[in-house]
Amino acid sequence: MSIKKYLSLTLLAGLSWGAHAQTAIQGNAQVVHLSLSQAVDIALQHNLTVKSYEVNLKNAELTYQQAKYNQLPSLGGNINQAASFGRSINPYTNGYDSRNINYNNVGLNANMTLFNGGQLRNTVLQNEFSLKATQQDLQSMRENIALQVVLSYLSILNAEDQLSIAKAQTEITKLQIERTQKLVTAGTLPISNDLDLKAQLANEESNVVSFQSTLDINKLTLQQLLNDSSIRAFDLQRIQVPVPSSKAYDLSVDAIYAKALDIQPLVRAADFRVQGAAKGVDVAKALRLPTLSMSGSWSANQSNALKSVELLGTQTVNLGSVAIAGTNYPVSTVQPKYGEGTTVAYFDQLNNTQNKVVSLNLNIPIFAKYANRTRVMQAGLQKQNAEIEAEKARLTLRQNIEQAYVNMVNAANKFEASSQQVSALEESFRASESRFNAGTIDFVSYNLQKTNLDKARLALIQVKYDFVFRTKILDYYQGKSLTF
Repeated sequence: MSIKKYLSLTLLAGLSWGAHAQTAIQGNAQVVHLSLSQAVDIALQHNLTVKSYEVNLKNAELTYQQAKYNQLPSLGGNINQAASFGRSINPYTNGYDSRNINYNNVGLNANMTLFNGGQLRNTVLQNEFSLKATQQDLQSMRENIALQVVLSYLSILNAEDQLSIAKAQTEITKLQIERTQKLVTAGTLPISNDLDLKAQLANEESNVVSFQSTLDINKLTLQQLLNDSSIRAFDLQRIQVPVPSSKAYDLSVDAIYAKALDIQPLVRAADFRVQGAAKGVDVAKALRLPTLSMSGSWSANQSNALKSVELLGTQTVNLGSVAIAGTNYPVSTVQPKYGEGTTVAYFDQLNNTQNKVVSLNLNIPIFAKYANRTRVMQAGLQKQNAEIEAEKARLTLRQNIEQAYVNMVNAANKFEASSQQVSALEESFRASESRFNAGTIDFVSYNLQKTNLDKARLALIQVKYDFVFRTKILDYYQGKSLTF
């Protein structure tokens, strides 16, 4: 069999497997065809960590909104209902009455802060920066999940390509066995060549099983990232993988880093937390300043014991006597006689008992056992820590970009070296095949050349996908799309 035929079969198998990425189907589950962008969208939609970050964002939004509401005046009301049981003195009869008395009190109170050193305003700003930081945390997590999906996606394509090569190797060996058996039967070759080829086929079939296992594991990883119970089996849309080149990135490390500083969520989140911590210092300082507020209240009460007064008639009241010329003359007067009437109406009582109060309140902190000073110092330390974390985020970003760039260049160089190795091994295998067919070299030498070529081709596929993933990491730092 010629090298041309060998290469043709390899390419044919690769194209076949590339166009139809086969997956193990569980039961009768329908195979879902996924593109890279679809896989990313599904993973983001179902990822539990992303959902947790979304809940955190909603909580931050509520906290920020409440901080703004806290600047508004407060208004409250109260209603008190009570009952009294027992005896009391009747003011009209001066006797004891046994009665049940119900009474209640209603009121409204309002309060508004006029000045508190900027506590309310700075608290709003502090929570706004916290909200922005939480938004960036969510964005960072979404991008991280997307990057994981891209890696898993490429890993599957890599495993499929390697599996296709391994399967092509077995088919080529089977054809070689058929040819060798004919030559052995004709007495041209010894039977040991046939046995050696069969042993080689067994080894290659073992490699197929190994690559299939790797493919299944990579698919399981992606399936777990998708976290969609409706997708039990899938195949992936093939992508146009760029040819690796060390010049794939015209931007330098410094240029990539400068761009990443402006857009990377983790850095932006750290900067927002620094700004929030600065407002926290302002809030703590405001605690040492006077607070001026205005309050007002209105109240009224009602009781079923409050009765109207009714005129019952007149009565003669004896005032005593007056002595005139030795004679006592009785003195009396006629007075109106009043009695208890009906209960005064509810709203009439409220109108008659209204009480209104307006006040200005000035609270001046004089000595709080150094609590306010401690709060200011603690807020300052929190700001320092936020600044350190922001600097660490920048340093980590710089180091990650440097490492990613070196990895990209190394992957490109490895691809170039592997390509040259494959080309050289193809030439060497072509010559070995001719000599083997002519009987000038033994099977061991021929098989060594073939094995080296197969390994080089597998290595070439690996470094190609490694390069693609490294470039996607650099794309990630620049805010570029992670899909193809």
